[in-house]
Amino acid sequence: MSLQVSASTLKPAQVTADVLIIPLYDDAAISKSIPEVLRRRIGTNIRRLEFTCAWGTAMLFPVFKGSKAPFVAIIGLGKRDVATTQHAEALRRGLGSVVQEARKHGLKSLSLAIPDPASAVEFTRGAVEGTVLANYRFAEYAQHIKQEHAARAVKHLMILTTRDVLQAVRDEIKAALQVTAGVLLARDLVNQPASSLSPATLVAQAQAIANSGRNISVRVFDRKEAEKEGFTAFLAVARGSLEEPYVIHLTYRPPTAKRKIFIVGKGITFDSGGLSLKPAEMMEGMKSDMAGAATVLGLFSVIEKFKPDVEVHGIIAACENMPSGTAYRPGDILHAKNGKTIEVLNTDAEGRITLADALSYAVEQGADVIIDLATLTGACMVALGETYAGLWSNDEALQHELEASAGVTGENLCALPLPPEYKPFIQSKVADLCNIATNRYGGAITAALFLQEFVNDTPWAHLDIAGPSFMERPCLSYYPAGATGYGVRLLMEYLQQQSAEQV
Repeated sequence: MSLQVSASTLKPAQVTADVLIIPLYDDAAISKSIPEVLRRRIGTNIRRLEFTCAWGTAMLFPVFKGSKAPFVAIIGLGKRDVATTQHAEALRRGLGSVVQEARKHGLKSLSLAIPDPASAVEFTRGAVEGTVLANYRFAEYAQHIKQEHAARAVKHLMILTTRDVLQAVRDEIKAALQVTAGVLLARDLVNQPASSLSPATLVAQAQAIANSGRNISVRVFDRKEAEKEGFTAFLAVARGSLEEPYVIHLTYRPPTAKRKIFIVGKGITFDSGGLSLKPAEMMEGMKSDMAGAATVLGLFSVIEKFKPDVEVHGIIAACENMPSGTAYRPGDILHAKNGKTIEVLNTDAEGRITLADALSYAVEQGADVIIDLATLTGACMVALGETYAGLWSNDEALQHELEASAGVTGENLCALPLPPEYKPFIQSKVADLCNIATNRYGGAITAALFLQEFVNDTPWAHLDIAGPSFMERPCLSYYPAGATGYGVRLLMEYLQQQSAEQV
């Protein structure tokens, strides 16, 4: 059920909607475009409810005079003198809260008064993204959720702005709806159970994306072709499952692009742990172990709408990690695509093995930049929690570019080190590397150090998205329980920035 978004130059008091939304900085100064009787009512509620307009907070209350809307929502933007991107994220989180409250009360239409025309584009992006992402429900398998969503979903958002920025606001609405469509596709893929989403399903999705795009192509390696191409470590992980493994190579190639950016997504469609079997409760969410692949597919599903002038490649090595008589074993030594050998100490550290071959392939293909996204380690969640991804990079400029893009989209990143003194922990006595560290500490770092062995000197960044890609419980107001689609907006922003720099 799609959300309709429009822009208007109507005054806030003139709009007929269920909820009028007014963002306020922490000085609580209310624009004079709001009728005096409504300003007094808002001021009274702010004082009575001790609402401080703190960053990202929201408050909803009924009104009876001064507005055609029966409800008013206030969103706190925090301090005025911070970056506009922070205000946009405050609006995302505030809109997320307002949408959740609106759904509870059956309020279907929202109107938002942009507080500062100079920042109208940034505010519009935050408002549309927050509304769309908070309004999402995965309802394919539950009739009661489907019925609840049909009855409670927000149907319309109107952005109120000034005439001089009206077209810019409309353009940004279109862009925000396009990029969130990619996010919602990624969410839908990750939320699917493994019984419905196999490596073959990812192939079908990639082929559908390529068929719908003029500048997008796809190449798929089946087991035999992947073996011929040297994906032997990846195929070892796949051996235990009846599901056929595939390597997917999507390419977006605009006519004038000069740089090749490779985005590699971990594609384990179900992770049992293999012979190093996970406890049952730890397997329950392992349909989400292909969230990196879903981000790649979500990105490619909308990339042509944004037309970045860089060549973009999406690589997914897709398989299941299952126990059986043919599964790879602890103690096995695998030969990776770049010639390095890997001693398997734990078959539940399979993602880095599949990524080793995928990263090596990207290097062979002449990548100028490699970015991988993987639900790689629980250690990263221990360090950073559920809403931050870990970021490791061998290139300072690339690290800063990704951090800047994350700042724009509100997708949290935390840069972590690649200390050389930790490298001995992944050295094997019988092979070049072992797939888990011999030291119990710094597990997310040693996993990143393992991946670094397969990128040579290519500028590379590793995003461990184990935390923010899937929520066991609602965490941010626009991250409901389940898949979040983390990374689609971040990477699109990064590609657009790279495109702008290339001009």
